[in-house]
Amino acid sequence: MAQTWAFNPLYKRTQLGGVAPFGTLVASTTVAATTSAVAGVLPNTGTNQVQIANTTAGWAYVNFGLAGNVTAATVAASYPVAPGAVVVVTVDDEVNGVSVILATGTTGASVIFTCGNGL
Repeated sequence: MAQTWAFNPLYKRTQLGGVAPFGTLVASTTVAATTSAVAGVLPNTGTNQVQIANTTAGWAYVNFGLAGNVTAATVAASYPVAPGAVVVVTVDDEVNGVSVILATGTTGASVIFTCGNGL
């Protein structure tokens, strides 16, 4: 039986000797989503799990791939994330890019991608 645990965002440790830069979370990737596909780059973390937080009031559709060459997300064929939902997905080792499109327009809202481990 596989063991499961809560999603843990990735953490960068403090440098040896306790000198700056001090430990902190690995930065999330925020994509200002629109009704046109928008691309983003994930941090190079070596993890296969990504938490997707759809802060918009509409359905967001997500596609993963290689940064600079991600197939543009479409409403018809990409991974759906409900309005206000947070989901964790497992992606292939080569993934370092995302594409997002909204089904309907939402001003000033974003979809946030956080790399981590768990679930």
